[in-house]
Amino acid sequence: MQVILKNILKAYSGKCDGLIYYYHAGLGRLLCRRHTIPRPSESNARFTRIAANLKALNPSPEYCTDLKYYAALISRPGAQLNWRNVFMRLMYAVAREYGANLETLTRIDIYAQDLPCKSVKAAIDERLLPPVTGYERLNALM
Repeated sequence: MQVILKNILKAYSGKCDGLIYYYHAGLGRLLCRRHTIPRPSESNARFTRIAANLKALNPSPEYCTDLKYYAALISRPGAQLNWRNVFMRLMYAVAREYGANLETLTRIDIYAQDLPCKSVKAAIDERLLPPVTGYERLNALM
């Protein structure tokens, strides 16, 4: 449902009266949808555990800056990526290609197994992320 406000603010978002309001950059509009709480399932619980574990990896600020730069280079107009989206995509690619368990993966495991997610450049070299021009500079370690 499209929302019409007299003085639109692109940053307006939140929950109210069972609805979620958000700005969609691709459409250039403020939208709302019903607030639905997903049913508890094992896949939801597993995703929650994985997300908590990946957050606990606490990548370095330089690594996050490289991911932000990479996200800006591959983003299409209207479909902006942030560094967390790229990080999740990278970590799931590592799990798929190298059999890493994302629920228990630690930074020590990443360096001990020499996984390519330790830098954006290594991940692109191993074809876990699509290459972009100038990716050689994205070599900050996790």
